[in-house]
Amino acid sequence: LTSLLINFGFCGLRFFELNLKLQKELVESQLQILQAQINPHFMFNVLTHVHVLIRREPDLADSLLLQYTVILRYQLYNGKKEHITIEQEVQFLKNFIDVETIRWKNKLNIHCTWSVENNNMEFPPLLLITFIENAFKHVSRSDKEKGYIKIDFKQNGKMIYLKVENSHSEAESSNKEDSGIGLINIRKRLDIVFPDKYDLKITHNENTYATKLIINV
Repeated sequence: LTSLLINFGFCGLRFFELNLKLQKELVESQLQILQAQINPHFMFNVLTHVHVLIRREPDLADSLLLQYTVILRYQLYNGKKEHITIEQEVQFLKNFIDVETIRWKNKLNIHCTWSVENNNMEFPPLLLITFIENAFKHVSRSDKEKGYIKIDFKQNGKMIYLKVENSHSEAESSNKEDSGIGLINIRKRLDIVFPDKYDLKITHNENTYATKLIINV
C-alpha cells in the first residue's frame, strides 16, 4: 500500500509538471501568433508611396525606403524575441513616426514627448506600435485644417505610460473598414504578459480619439 501511494504521488507530480510545461508552451505559442499578426497595411502603404515618389522626388523616396528598412529589420529580428530593452522599443516607435512624418509632409501636426528613466528595462517587442499606427491610420485629414497627433510616453520605475491622441472625424471613419483586430490582439498580449498589471482606456468623440495605457511591469 505504501509503495502504491508513493507511485501515485510520483505520477501526480509528473502529471503536474507536464501540465505546467504544456501551459507554458501554449502561452508562448499564443504570444508568437499574436506578435506575428503585424498589420501589413502600413507596409503596403509605404511601398506604394515609395513607388510614387521615385519619379517625382527620388531623394525623398530613397530616404523613406532607408527608414522603412530599419523598421522592417526590427520587426523581423527583434519581434521574435521575448524581451528587448525599452530603449530599443522607443527607438522603433520613433523610426515609425519619422517614416509617417516623411509620408505626410506638412499635412499633419505631430507632437511627441519621450521620457525614459531606465533604457535597459526589459519589455516585450512590438507591444505599443498598434496604438501609434492606428492614430496615423485614422487621423482626420482635410485641405482646410490640418489633423494632429499627440504622443506622450513615460517610463518611471516599473511604470510604463503611453497616451496617443489624434484628431478624428466620424464621417471619415464611417467609410473606413476597421475590424479592430490590432487592438484585440494587443489586449490578448497584455492579458498574457501583464495579467492584472495594466490599465487600457480608449475614449473618443466626434473630434478626437485617444488611447491611454498604463503598465506596472
